[in-house]
Amino acid sequence: MNYSNSWLNLDKKSLIHNLKSFKRIIGDKVDLIPVVKSNAYGHGIDLISKALDKQKEVAKLATVNLDEAIYLRQIGIKKPLLVLSYYDLSKIKDLGLRINNIEFVIYNLKQANDLNKLAGKLKTKIKIHLKVDTGTSRLGILPDQAVSFAKKLAKLKNLQTYGLFTHFASAEEVDQTFTIKQIAIFNKVINNLQKAGIEIPYKHTACSAAILLQKDSYFNAVRLGISLYGLWSLEDHKKDIKKKYPWFNLKPVLAWKTKVIQLKKLPRGTTVGYGRTHRLNRESRIAILPVGYWDGYDRKLSNKGEVLIKGQRCPILGRVCMNLIMVDLSLLKNVKINDEVVLIGKQGDSEITADELAAKIGTINYEVITRINPEISRILK
Repeated sequence: MNYSNSWLNLDKKSLIHNLKSFKRIIGDKVDLIPVVKSNAYGHGIDLISKALDKQKEVAKLATVNLDEAIYLRQIGIKKPLLVLSYYDLSKIKDLGLRINNIEFVIYNLKQANDLNKLAGKLKTKIKIHLKVDTGTSRLGILPDQAVSFAKKLAKLKNLQTYGLFTHFASAEEVDQTFTIKQIAIFNKVINNLQKAGIEIPYKHTACSAAILLQKDSYFNAVRLGISLYGLWSLEDHKKDIKKKYPWFNLKPVLAWKTKVIQLKKLPRGTTVGYGRTHRLNRESRIAILPVGYWDGYDRKLSNKGEVLIKGQRCPILGRVCMNLIMVDLSLLKNVKINDEVVLIGKQGDSEITADELAAKIGTINYEVITRINPEISRILK
């Protein structure tokens, strides 16, 4: 159900453009794994996954947890699925009906034992991916534990240790030293496993930034996250990327829109919004818009953000409310009730990007888009 008077337009052509662009870079011998976790980075996991499920460039889809993976099976997604982070098998009912072709991350023995028991009951073999912590200090076993851990996994006859992977800590940074160090650590883990007679066939480390900057990070597959959706994770590297791949460009998939629900003219000296944080220094026309921080439009954009109406930037006046914002129309004429308003995206020759909003509130574009309320309607065109 849509509880909001704003909506997201999703451009399927842009999504597929970004997908094919990265596939062109990595080539046919490396698998491409789009990451659709966290509601497809705020875009809508159902619509995005259905669009990707039909693309030959997609090897499998990656989710953050088992709940997301099972949801994708429920809506008819056929591609193999990789659960990247966490799961609680005891909370999932009728798991056996939907476990087919779901691959699981492993970073502790309890997970492995639980999965092994489940696979035994289902009379199947489950593929697992062993995660190694090469320096991000999040999930994963430490590199010097890899051999002993893998040997323990080998004793669990209902599991196939199919994958080995890690996650980069600073692939988006100008200084690539630590990313190169992590790749070296990962290669050392591979060598130590091979010396112990353990061969794990499927290996992956690269994120969006590493795909563009570190070819040595590809191995068998890459995990394409933020840039699948047309957003740069490495603004400082754009010029270098353009030199390396002159044809390469990203197209934002998402546009966030709302509409005008009230217009009013207010005299000079009137204060606007909670806390009366804005005082009009002239007679002003303002528009009221039905969007606020409940929708994911950050409160830190109070007296700072802008929206597009008729292609013109209109400043936000006063504090962003839970469900409403007020904007200045002083430079515009002929604005009407129900006129379209752009919060993120293009209108005419003007554009407001997720990066712009992120800069204004002191965060990253990831947070701006993933915090858009999932109750808001998404429309794939």
